Amino acid sequence: MSAASEKLHFVFSHELEDRIQIKIGSLDGERLQPSTHDLFFSDSPSFARNLNDTKRSEPFVVCQVFSDGQPLCLPVQTSFKSFVDKWNWNEWLTLPLRYCDLPRYAVITFSIHEIISPTNIRIVGSSTLSLFASDGTFRRGIYDLKLWPNVVPDVKYNSSTPGKVEPMSNQDPILVNQTNRTGITTSSLQNNSKQITAKPPVITMNDESEYPMLDELSRIAKLIKTQCDGHTIDQEWLEKLALAKARSCLDNERSNSKSMLLMIDFARTMIEDNECTVLYFEPNCEDILNYPIGYTDLVVFDPEMDLENIVESKHLKLARSGRKAMDKDLKPTREHRDKLMHILAYPSGQFLTIEEQDLVWKYRFFLSQHKKALAKFLQCVHWDKEEEVKQALDLLQQWVTMDTEDALELLGPSYHHPKVRSYAVSRLRQASDEDLLLYLLQLVQALRYERYGLINAFVVDTAGEEQYSLSDNNENYANVVVPSDSVSSDPTKSFIPEVDLSTFLIQRACEKPIIANYLFWYAYVECENSSSAKDKATFDMYQAFVERLSITLKTKNEQTQQVRLSIEAQKNFMDKLVELTNNVKRVQGSAKVKEDKLRSYILAGEDSPVKFNFLNFDPIPLPLDPEIKIRRIIPEKIRIFKSAKLPFLFVCETTQGEEYPLIFKYGDDLRQDQLILQIITLMDRILRKENIDLKLTPYKVLSTSLKCGFVQFIDSQPLQKILERNRTIRQYLQTKITQSNAEDATLVETGIPREMMDNYVKSCAGYCVVTYLLGVGDRHLDNLLLRDSGQLFHIDFGFIMGRDPKPLPQAMRVSKDMMEMLDEKRLLDFLRHCFTAFIILRKHANVFANLFSLMLDANIPDIALERDKTVKKLLDKFRLDLDDEKATIYLKDLIDSSIGALVPQFYDYIHNWSLAFR
Repeated sequence: MSAASEKLHFVFSHELEDRIQIKIGSLDGERLQPSTHDLFFSDSPSFARNLNDTKRSEPFVVCQVFSDGQPLCLPVQTSFKSFVDKWNWNEWLTLPLRYCDLPRYAVITFSIHEIISPTNIRIVGSSTLSLFASDGTFRRGIYDLKLWPNVVPDVKYNSSTPGKVEPMSNQDPILVNQTNRTGITTSSLQNNSKQITAKPPVITMNDESEYPMLDELSRIAKLIKTQCDGHTIDQEWLEKLALAKARSCLDNERSNSKSMLLMIDFARTMIEDNECTVLYFEPNCEDILNYPIGYTDLVVFDPEMDLENIVESKHLKLARSGRKAMDKDLKPTREHRDKLMHILAYPSGQFLTIEEQDLVWKYRFFLSQHKKALAKFLQCVHWDKEEEVKQALDLLQQWVTMDTEDALELLGPSYHHPKVRSYAVSRLRQASDEDLLLYLLQLVQALRYERYGLINAFVVDTAGEEQYSLSDNNENYANVVVPSDSVSSDPTKSFIPEVDLSTFLIQRACEKPIIANYLFWYAYVECENSSSAKDKATFDMYQAFVERLSITLKTKNEQTQQVRLSIEAQKNFMDKLVELTNNVKRVQGSAKVKEDKLRSYILAGEDSPVKFNFLNFDPIPLPLDPEIKIRRIIPEKIRIFKSAKLPFLFVCETTQGEEYPLIFKYGDDLRQDQLILQIITLMDRILRKENIDLKLTPYKVLSTSLKCGFVQFIDSQPLQKILERNRTIRQYLQTKITQSNAEDATLVETGIPREMMDNYVKSCAGYCVVTYLLGVGDRHLDNLLLRDSGQLFHIDFGFIMGRDPKPLPQAMRVSKDMMEMLDEKRLLDFLRHCFTAFIILRKHANVFANLFSLMLDANIPDIALERDKTVKKLLDKFRLDLDDEKATIYLKDLIDSSIGALVPQFYDYIHNWSLAFR
């Protein structure tokens, strides 16, 4: 073995900014005979053996990279050539994608197309290959990829058109692509706990059931690669003979193969004259992927695997059980105090090491005066140790009072003990109705972590009358509904009965109708998803909760009875709207035709197909805003938007004679928009408490089902339409100047009144920071809206947490069109507002982390996609590792790069072009 080969040279993928290069070689083997007669093909399907076969062929290869079914770059293809012999492109392709931009499970697709005529292009075959091997190394060298005839490539990671063919150890062949179609995963390779067996995929008519040719190809190719990598004994005279023979055999096998084989070659990575292996690596990632060094079917059983570690047990007893009296007056040294303060600065949910847990436990009495330390202390408790649990619960009663928003963490899945959860509920008792409404969505999700018995078995207070129960369970949980105002605001001066979360929510619902309204709809939506056994259990739990809420409202008092009747009326109103929508969708014709039909249905009154008079009905609270009561829909102002889901714009007349416009969507899951608008509302509330009003527009969204819901309509215009009709945003705002602000002195300088300009600057700054922190994607000029008052706001939050349908998205959506109306002074104001909002919201990062932690199991699409990384991705946006000054510099760099970016402008052009052809 050569000296050079004894060293492994590698480079991490995130450090390599070179573009990916792939050489498209030749196509060998036999081609499937076309199903229809074509003069371009002779009777022989071989590529190489008959010169007349490809005389008039003009094939080309299309190459593209995908991840999670989404394209990461535009497709690249070979140049057009006419072949008179075998198809041999021998051409290097440079993909518009860098190594550092590749995700772990990126796949590359190859599809061969043949030009039959100027208007007819036929697909010859396709293949798919993962860019990173199972050991995390980027592919290198030559590959013979199997082509699947006459089909487009399957872009999923577990592709149905895999190109790499390898035999199993038991000589059963299998098509693999990193994780093959039988479900081999990284974890299963790591565990190596059982033999992996699989059946080969369905064989097409030109495949051989045992793949003898492909097995031999794979064997010879591996031998050549092993020798070229320097993993064989260096014998120059023998290598010349062996390599010549191996290459000759390889060429023969390719030519005689009964499957189509496309030869490709990945470019070598050279750094300082050394060939380097590219290893996948994601910086700032806490998840460590351990790849197996070798593959073996041997499983080593450790008989002590599940036994108690006597060393750790002894250490635990010495460090904790017998130290209560010693630790009570213990004060930390300066070094330990610094470590403790560093631990307290950790974000919510961060795992503590064993050493950190022991340190927190040792100084638990000292930390009991720090309200931020309680969650960290409870994380250190071994809840299976009775002595520790007793000490922890005793200390819980002595701990300084925790903030309400921090108590949300104790309602998550990590804290199971009922005493801890009851303590968190006791802190929620002190929250105002406005604050409780801001957290209500997450509190309903926290019910899934409660003991089901507390929700299914209960006693309803009926003022001394008969008590009802929904369960046959004989346990008495003493969950009697009592008004929360009977409890003192100071929990240290009066006894607070322990109440579980479900009982607390129903108590507050009985006192405040608006809470009852939203509580019902939030829980009602969760009753729909029961696709799996686990979901079925959750479904049963939420159904029991909704039933318990309904019976309590029915039996509590006259006010709650009216609330229950109003909820039933809302549900009936929703059902009729859904039925009306289905009838309109069945109408053939344009959106205008459907709109006229919808108007006629409403004008029909009781004679409409849904048997409901939308022109005059008993006043009901609007589900979207229950403080508003509506009594009819104004048919003259109905509008249907041009969209595949046909959202309706209704204008309702309230009992006060005012108009309330709202959009009803059927066919869309609005829960993700509902979550983002809730967080934006909370951010606006936090900023306003600091006397910072950034003129945000957190409009209301309510999901009443997994398929429908309401959206508050805000009178505004998309920036795309504004720029089409007016050359600039400035010209549009100048047309909105009213008589009341026509004499504003700033008109002389900017042409726009001061208030309108301030609204624009502040709202631009606010939404830049908000959308950046929430990772809102798919930002184009059609989902950026502008009000006549100058307030800009965002809509359509279908992509969050960094997801974006377009590759290489910008961190912020700040275009030149948005900034052109800002002079130097206004630009400085814009930056100042951005920095101020960012610094203030950074101080409340734990609140947002707690809220998103409670939403991890809510099946929100973009959260469920990477559930374990959601909170980390959110906290990374806040850059808590930087001080305020460095964080401001970081944000300034993001804004500068976003203003000058050309990629969003290109995407806007593509977006407009695609809309023009709809």
